[in-house]
Amino acid sequence: MANSIDQLTYYDPLLKSKPDKMGDVWIAAISAFIETLQGYLTEYGMLVPQITTAQRDTIQSPVNGQIIYNTTTNKFQGFENNSWQNLI
Repeated sequence: MANSIDQLTYYDPLLKSKPDKMGDVWIAAISAFIETLQGYLTEYGMLVPQITTAQRDTIQSPVNGQIIYNTTTNKFQGFENNSWQNLI
């Protein structure tokens, strides 16, 4: 498993196994990506976008579940039911 984004392993399932179905290629590629991402997050954590209230308010189409760290209020905020809510 890769230890950082710079060390992601090269993965070319088409050349390696020559599967008959493209779906098999995507499943293998996504599996490899998820495994690498899990290792990276376990070692380094996740960085949430850090923006001001003014920058947050310019997001044109926020979606439920979107998370930011608001540097104006120093709070994590999530978008839910058409408004931004403080999470912690």
